[in-house]
Amino acid sequence: MENWINIILAVLPPFLLLFIGCFARRMDWLGREADRSLSRFIIHILYPCFIVYHVLGTKSPVGLKEAGTAAVFGFIAIFVGFLVARLVVEICQIEEQEKPAFCFCSGIFNYGFFAIPVASLFFGNDLVVKIILFNLGVEVAIWTVGILLLTSSRFDFRKILNPPAISVVLALALQFLGGKELFPQFGWNVLSMIGNCSIPMALMIIGASFYDLLRDYRPSPAYRVELGAILTRAILVPSLFVLYAKYGWIPKWLYWMPEVLLVQAAMPAGVFALVVVKNYGEDTQTGLRTIMATMVASFITLPTWIWIGTNF
Repeated sequence: MENWINIILAVLPPFLLLFIGCFARRMDWLGREADRSLSRFIIHILYPCFIVYHVLGTKSPVGLKEAGTAAVFGFIAIFVGFLVARLVVEICQIEEQEKPAFCFCSGIFNYGFFAIPVASLFFGNDLVVKIILFNLGVEVAIWTVGILLLTSSRFDFRKILNPPAISVVLALALQFLGGKELFPQFGWNVLSMIGNCSIPMALMIIGASFYDLLRDYRPSPAYRVELGAILTRAILVPSLFVLYAKYGWIPKWLYWMPEVLLVQAAMPAGVFALVVVKNYGEDTQTGLRTIMATMVASFITLPTWIWIGTNF
C-alpha cells in the first residue's frame, strides 16, 4: 500500500498541471480564444524542439532498426486499442451512431503530453526518447486505421506528415550527421529552453479544455458509453499491454519496450481525439463522454496500473 501511495504522489505533477489549466480557464485567465493559437504554437514550435533536444541529447543514441521497430510497436498498440473498443461496443450495446466516435476515442491513449512526464518520473529521461519513437507509429495508426474506423472514407496521407512526425525523422537524421555537436552551445541552450516549455504548457492547455468538457458533459443513458470507455481504456487494453510486456515477444534491441508499454497502458484516452471527431463531423457527445470517463478514472487507474506493472 505504501508503494502504491508513493506512485500516486509521483504522478501528481501532471495532474496538478491539468488542474492549473482548469483553474486558469475558470478564472478566465486562459481564454478560449487563445486555445487555437497556443495549440498550434505548441505543435509547430515547442514540441518539435522538445523532440529534437531529447533525441540528440540522449546518452544512448537510437539506431534506425531500433527506431523503426519501436514505431511498429506503436502502430500495433493503437490497432489493438481499436479492436478492443470494437468488441466493447457490442458488449455494452452502444448505439450504432455512437460506435465510430467511441471506438476512435477509447482506442487512443494519451500517448504524448501525458505519457512523457509519467515515463520521465518513473524510468528517467532516456525512456522519453523511446516514447517519442514509439509515438511515430502511433501517429501513423491514428491517421490511417483510425480515420478509416471513424469515417469509413479514404484517409489523407498528408495528415501523417505532421510537425511531431517530421521532427522525429529530422532528429534521427541530425543524429546520424553528428548529433548535438552540430549546434553551437547557445543554440543548444535555446533549444533546451524552448523544448522544456512544451509539456507543462500542453498539459495546462489540456486542463483548460478539460474544464470546458466538464461544463458540457451530459451522461449517456445507463452510462453505457462511460462504462464501456473504462472497460476498454482502463481494464482490457492495459491488461493486454502488461501481459504482453511480461510474456510477449520483444526483440533484444528493444529491452526497454516493456517500460514503454507499461506507461502507455496506464494512460487515459487522449483529449485531442475529440478535436478529430469534431472535425470529421462525428458524434462529439460520445467522444466527450468517453474521454471524460477515462480521465476521471485515471486518477485511480493510472497509479494502479503503474503499481501492478512494476510489481508484475
